[in-house]
Amino acid sequence: MKLNFPLLDEPLEFDKTLILALEEPEVFSNIAKVLYNYNVEGNLKLVFDDFSPVKESQLMLIPDVLSYNINTPSNLKLIYSDLEKLFNEKQDLKAKLEVLASEIANIISGECLENELNLEYDEITLLELIKAMGVKVETSCASIYEKCYEIVRIFQYLSKKKLLVFINVGSYLTEIQFEKLLEYVELSSVTALFLEPRKLYNFPQYILDNDYYLNRWRISEES
Repeated sequence: MKLNFPLLDEPLEFDKTLILALEEPEVFSNIAKVLYNYNVEGNLKLVFDDFSPVKESQLMLIPDVLSYNINTPSNLKLIYSDLEKLFNEKQDLKAKLEVLASEIANIISGECLENELNLEYDEITLLELIKAMGVKVETSCASIYEKCYEIVRIFQYLSKKKLLVFINVGSYLTEIQFEKLLEYVELSSVTALFLEPRKLYNFPQYILDNDYYLNRWRISEES
């Protein structure tokens, strides 16, 4: 994957993870804002290795891990869609659900026909049934560290999402915690971008300093 924006001389290429530290506060806030309002026509470019752009719907942004709600409407929509696809692939289960949905519809429609208000009704779909059940992700995170893990885990199952972006998550994690998070990202085959306002410990990363000079930091460079 490649990342580019006007302050860079050339795109930054990365396979699974990229840590980008933007030390100039205004640059950091501007890039964070652009990512929050990301679109393929903007100045910030995210492209796959085949040069096709990362679409808005393929980006999962975590602007503040502390307050982030995993059960956002957009995430739930994807979860419902994936569940619907799963049931469509299991015809026996789908048939059972359709029979039960038909029985429920018959009961409700009977009451509607007898009501003096001349009530109308629609047939319930499988997707509507999933929504009506209040399906959502069960969350039981005891710490921000665990919440990061859970976000990565859930991201794996959102088939339409291709890039996970954490903003300033390093402020909440120790060096050991972040190292373990990176390992989990790698093992999960998740592609992730970590945008930070300062150098993040001694992990391999790109640092754009206050003079807009881009430095590629490696552990071997530590003095």
